Amino acid sequence: MLYCSITSLRNYGYDSGLKKTYQSVTFSINVGNLTVGGTGKTPHIEYITTLLKPLYTLAILSRGYGRDSKGYLKASPQSSAAEIGDEPLQIYRRFGQQIPVYVCEKRAVGLQLIQQEKPSPQIILLDDAFQHRAITPHLNLLLSDYGRLFYQDFLLPSGLLRESRAGAKRADAVVITKCPATLEATQKTLITTSVKHYAGSDTPVFFSTFEYGLPTAYIPNTAYAFPNQFWLVSGIAQPHIFEEAAKEHFQIMGHTAFGDHHSFSNDDLQKIIKQGYPILTTEKDWVKLQPLVENIKTEAGKFFYWPIKVKFDTSDFDNFILNEAARQFHV
Repeated sequence: MLYCSITSLRNYGYDSGLKKTYQSVTFSINVGNLTVGGTGKTPHIEYITTLLKPLYTLAILSRGYGRDSKGYLKASPQSSAAEIGDEPLQIYRRFGQQIPVYVCEKRAVGLQLIQQEKPSPQIILLDDAFQHRAITPHLNLLLSDYGRLFYQDFLLPSGLLRESRAGAKRADAVVITKCPATLEATQKTLITTSVKHYAGSDTPVFFSTFEYGLPTAYIPNTAYAFPNQFWLVSGIAQPHIFEEAAKEHFQIMGHTAFGDHHSFSNDDLQKIIKQGYPILTTEKDWVKLQPLVENIKTEAGKFFYWPIKVKFDTSDFDNFILNEAARQFHV
């Protein structure tokens, strides 16, 4: 009740205009959630980036959760997870020099500084700014994990919601993520009805799932043979999803699960190696472990990461995003 009172009072301040909010001149799209971590924001940011980059110049802005630095920074080839955060580094590694990635804990400041960059982007993608009420995105996308739908969850500390379910009314669209590929139309209809009870009857609801690629070696051109057995290592919000998916494709000998955004040490690495099996990690963990793995040449070939990408059940989401962007530029 205390947590609900505090978050409701805070939201009232922004909704009533008592607290100031900033909307960038540049068209902005936010990808966020109501819960604590683990809804698949980073893969969806990557999906939208891939969709829009052939048509528009983009930039990505994140808080950079878990980084040791402060302030406004731009990702570079020399950037580390400690400097900019693991998820921004993952996005930067995925797109290389094609899309600039920035971090700033004060997103309003970050937006203003990005707009001063030369050349300035046409669209800015915001990572995890649904509760960051100091800014107002032009398009607000709310993600909800199929395994813990927001309308069935409760506020912290009894649940995982960072604010009440009523916060969904700020969403311009809702994406149900991590759906099973076999999700039936009747169940989609039931979920859509429940979501619209909170988000509004006109709010579109979309459904996405994860597709897994082939395990990728940490060290390219390694002579180590592709294994059929793995020991899993992860530092993510929902390690059980990673484990369940891996068991469908490989023989899994065990799983060392660290906390979300875990900062790996050499001691951690030595404990992992002692398991004696080839190691499979998430892409998010790869960006943090790779610098350590590069220093253990005799064992480096045993490390692989498992890339994932988002897939939607129909083309409706793509059309929605493309139409919203086109309206801004009168295309």
